[in-house]
Parts: sequence; structure tokens; C-alpha cells
Amino acid sequence: MISDHQRIGIALDELSVGVVDFFGQELRDAYGEGWETTARSSIRSQATLPQSEFRWDAQAILTVMWDLWNPVFRKKLGIIERSIVSELREFRNRWAHQAACSEDDCYRVLDNVQRLLVACGARDSAAQIEEHKLEVLRQKLGRRVNKELARSRFNRSRLIDSCLYAVCAVAIAAVMIQVWGHRHPSVSGFVVGFTMFVFCYLVFKRFQSNPPAYGVHECSKCSKVIYTENCPYCDSATHAVTQHSDTISPALIPSGKRGVLRLIYFARTGLRPLKNKATSGSCRSDVGFASNAEVD
Repeated sequence: MISDHQRIGIALDELSVGVVDFFGQELRDAYGEGWETTARSSIRSQATLPQSEFRWDAQAILTVMWDLWNPVFRKKLGIIERSIVSELREFRNRWAHQAACSEDDCYRVLDNVQRLLVACGARDSAAQIEEHKLEVLRQKLGRRVNKELARSRFNRSRLIDSCLYAVCAVAIAAVMIQVWGHRHPSVSGFVVGFTMFVFCYLVFKRFQSNPPAYGVHECSKCSKVIYTENCPYCDSATHAVTQHSDTISPALIPSGKRGVLRLIYFARTGLRPLKNKATSGSCRSDVGFASNAEVD
């Protein structure tokens, strides 16, 4: 199963392959045979690389198209394509830095890449991107349909259970009144009232519950196959970020804090001193701060 991050990488690779002919032709018409030297001046990340190692990837192509838009590319492309280039540069930077990417972001990148490929005349590459767009929509629609079906089955089951609870409550109350009603009216009344209360509470809890996730399914956030209702991958990542944020560097604490002031700081922040394993010298260098939940 291809993740959203992988789909964005595939789309960027397809963009670099499909646009390169239009890209090179427009620069060649504007600057002649020395177009590559002029274009490389805009790419700071690969400016020092030799000619044999230079690579026209999506980042390089989008950067040159943005920097040389007015003298070169505005002759064939419009304002919409310029906005697409700007947006694709931002998404490419997020993708390169492993930033979180949602399913909607993935579809937006695919749609922008397809639009730019069509504008540059790369119809074959645009058709391949169309397949990835349909796959993203198919997955999103499939999850929505499965969710609605599960909700419908759950509502049906909840209604049946509530009807059974009501029948049981009425049956127990009728039997109690018929058997003990004329002999022990107070006891039978208490039992009937308690029975009605219990079954009403069960019906209330049944209607308050949410549809559970049954069987193997795909997490909507990380696109990984999971077997439980809550994703263990997303929960572990959130816990790691929270645990990391509870640790404060000693550099954040002024070195002049001593004695009572330091204890006041610990009391207010809920942190405690944590000795560094690497050093065990003075108080200034060997004391860190960690949350009370951490273990030495």
C-alpha cells in the first residue's frame, strides 16, 4: 500500500520527467545554448556541483521556473500556472523535510502536478497522475462507505438491543406484580422500580456508545494497516513528542538561580533535577530538568 508521502514523491518525479522537455526548450529559446549555465545560477543547493553530478529534479525545475518566470515562462503559461509552481515548491519543501501530509494535501499536490503537466504539454505523464488521483479518491470514498455501513449496522444492532431490554423489563415487572403484588406490594414495587431503572440505564448507555472499528482497517492519519480501533503508531508518535517536550535544557534556566529560587521553579513547573550521565561535576553543568513521570 502506497502512503501519501510516497505518492507525493512519485508525483514530483513524474513532474521532473514530464516537464523537462518544455522546460529546456523554453530556456533554450530565451538564452540559446548557454541556457543551462544561466538556469543553474538560481539553484543554490546544487550550484557547487559539477556538470556531471547536476540533476534537474523537481526542486531545481520549480525554482528556475519561479525565478525566471517573467523573462521566460510567462510567454506560454499564465497566472494560474505561476500559483501552481509556488504551491508545489512549498509542498516539495514539506515533503523533503518529512513533514506531516494529509490525504487532502496529497490530492492537492497530485492535482497541481497534473495541471502543470497538461499546461506544459506532457499528456502521458498527466494521465499517470490521474490514476494516482483516482486511487486517493477511491481510498477516501471506500473509508467513508465502510464507515457509513458500520454506523448503519451499529444503529440497527442498538435498536434491537434496546427493544430486547424493554421487553425484558416489562416481562420482569409483570411477573413480579403478578406473583408478589398482592402479598408484598412494597417489595414488588421496589423490585419493579429497580428493574426499570437498570434497564433504562442500559438503554441509555447503549445509545451513548459509538460504533467501534471492526476487523483490519487502514488508519486515516498514517495510512498504516491496524487491527485495533486506536492507531498504535499515531499514539506512540504523540507520546514520544509529549515526552520529549517535557525535558527542558539547562540552558533555558538562568545560571544565577540558586537555592530557594530553584526550588520555587521546580514547584511551579512540575520538573525535578536530573543528573547528566556524561558529567558529574559542578551544579551548573551536570543538572538537567525532567518531568516527574520520567525515570532516572
